[in-house]
Amino acid sequence: MSLIQKNKPFGKPQAATKFRRLALGSWGAPNNPTIYGVLELNVERALEYLETLRGQTSEKLTITHFLGKMLAEVMRLHPELNCELRFGKFYPRTSVDLSFQVAIEDEGADLGLKHRHDLSSGLIRDADRKSVIEIAKELNASARKIRAEHDPAFSGIKKISSLVPGFLQSAAVGILKWVISTLNLWSPLLGIPKNAFGSLMITNVGSLGLDFALPALFPPAGIPSIVAVGAIYKAPVYETDESGVVIKTRLERFVRLCGAFDHRYIDGLHASRIARDMRKFTEHPELFS
Repeated sequence: MSLIQKNKPFGKPQAATKFRRLALGSWGAPNNPTIYGVLELNVERALEYLETLRGQTSEKLTITHFLGKMLAEVMRLHPELNCELRFGKFYPRTSVDLSFQVAIEDEGADLGLKHRHDLSSGLIRDADRKSVIEIAKELNASARKIRAEHDPAFSGIKKISSLVPGFLQSAAVGILKWVISTLNLWSPLLGIPKNAFGSLMITNVGSLGLDFALPALFPPAGIPSIVAVGAIYKAPVYETDESGVVIKTRLERFVRLCGAFDHRYIDGLHASRIARDMRKFTEHPELFS
């Protein structure tokens, strides 16, 4: 037996079509590790829980605050998601910190005009150790400050970015990621807060009128997952007898969570266990106590 053999049997090469030749010149082989998942959650009990909490505080409480607490609890149970990949090794984080995306815009403004809209981030540190009300209080205060003071925490990096020519933006972002994620170094000269993006990013697209959206991972953040919260909707729930015959139908409220994940951190087995715990906490919010 020869020590070197053909790995796969091939026939004669085929001539490529005109479009295929153009495609070969446009794209390389896929190398993006991002995977996506959509989970429908029954939030009927969660919304009832929020209504009970509203009697205990003057803070504005939304499903985003509840789901933030739920995701923090899930990350606590699944520390493999709460890591950062550096030099080929997974380094576990010592806290569960959530980064909530905050939209900055002038109401009714033309979004095509300069400086009429922007995006920032409000960070909740040790979210798994805080209640839904505590998360809401911190995030609401952070959002008010961001909108009133034009994002003071990230104003430095945005100013630096505005001075970098467009053709150098990719290189500049790569250097920033290398410094704060790979080298794990920080300086106030970078113009961003320390550990600015936490363990997980959360964005509420339902508040923008979207039923759901597939989010994109933000490479400079150095985190393996982002979750988009869709709009609340009603769907039928069926009760059946022992034979499986439907005996009762009712409408309950649901929400879709759409996540983007780095496949290097998570696989299908992880995802199934994470989804199980997400349903458990959402349908039984008393477990937060």
